[in-house]
Amino acid sequence: MRVIQDQFDKLIEDLIAENPEKAKELDINKIISKQLPEFTKIISDSLAKSATEMLSNRRDEYDSFITDNIKLWQSGFDLLETHISICTEAGENINSEYREKAVEKCDLVFDLLIRHHARACHIANEVLCLLKNGFPDAAHSRWRALHELSATAMFIFKHGQECAERFHFHNIIDSYDVMNEHHKYEDRLQEKGPTAAELGDMKLIYDDIIDKYGKSFSGHYGWAAYLFPQIKRVGFGSIEKDVGLDHMRPYYKWASQNIHAGSKGLRNRLALEKCNKDILVVGQSNSGMTDPAHATAISLMQVTCTLLQLNPSIDSIVIMNITQKYSDNIGDEFLKLSVHTNS
Repeated sequence: MRVIQDQFDKLIEDLIAENPEKAKELDINKIISKQLPEFTKIISDSLAKSATEMLSNRRDEYDSFITDNIKLWQSGFDLLETHISICTEAGENINSEYREKAVEKCDLVFDLLIRHHARACHIANEVLCLLKNGFPDAAHSRWRALHELSATAMFIFKHGQECAERFHFHNIIDSYDVMNEHHKYEDRLQEKGPTAAELGDMKLIYDDIIDKYGKSFSGHYGWAAYLFPQIKRVGFGSIEKDVGLDHMRPYYKWASQNIHAGSKGLRNRLALEKCNKDILVVGQSNSGMTDPAHATAISLMQVTCTLLQLNPSIDSIVIMNITQKYSDNIGDEFLKLSVHTNS
C-alpha cells in the first residue's frame, strides 16, 4: 500500500523540478505536516465510500462460514449446548431451593459457589458461541478462565466458611490495588481516578483487613495463603494441586498461550490444526474445536458437581452422573468429528 507515499514522492519531485537549486533546503517534515490532513482525508473518504459494500461482502462471508461450520460440528455443538443447559438448570434449582436457608445460616460458601457456578455457565456459553463462529483459540482462552473458576470453587467448598470469608473480603485488596493504579495513571489515561480522600478512606479499610488476616493477605491469592504457610507467595498452581487438578496444568499452560504475548502462541494455533503451511490466521477457522469443547464440558461438570454436593440428594447424584456422562460423550463426539474433518 503506497498510494499516499507515491503521491508524496511525486510532490517532492515536482518541488525539486520547479526549483532544483533549493532542493537541499526542502523541509520534508514540514511538508509532511502540511500535507497530512489532506492525505488523511483522501484515504478516509475512500474508505467511507467503499465501507457499505465491503461490510456487506464481509458479513455475507462470515454468515456463510458460520452456517457451514455449525453443520460440520452440529452433533458436537448440540451435545455441548445440552450439557450447558443441564448444568444451568441444576444451578437454578439449587439456588431456588436453598437460597433462603443459606441466607438464614449466613452460608457464604453457598453464595460464592452459586456465583462461581453462574459465571461458569456464562463462560461456557461464550465458549460455545466462539466455537460456532470459528474462533477455537479464543474459546480455549475462555476455558482457561473456566478452569480457574472450577478449581477455586472446589477449593472454597473443601475449606469451608473461613476460606469463603477470606475470599469474599479479598475484594478489598483487589479494589484498593486497582484504585491506586488508576490514580497513578489518571493523567495519561485522561480519565479522572479516585480522589486522595477516597484513596485515604479505602486505605483505612485495607489496613483493617490486613490487620485481621495478616500481611500475606495482600497477595493476589492472599485469601488462600493461610492454608499454605510454607509457601511465600501462593499462586493458582497451589489451588490446583490442593483440589487435585494439577494434572490439568499442561492444558492450562497451553490455553495461556492464547492470552499472553509469548513466542509459542505466535505459531501454535488451534485454528491452524489442519494446516501444514505457515499461515497467518486473522479470521475464522473450522478446525481446532475438540480441545476447548471437551475441556469446557469437563470444567463445567466439575463446578456443577461441586455445587450439587452442598445439598446432596438422590436427584443431585443423578444429575452429577448425567453431567459426567455428557462431558465424556462431548469429548468422544468432537474427537470423532475432528478425525472425520481431517480425513
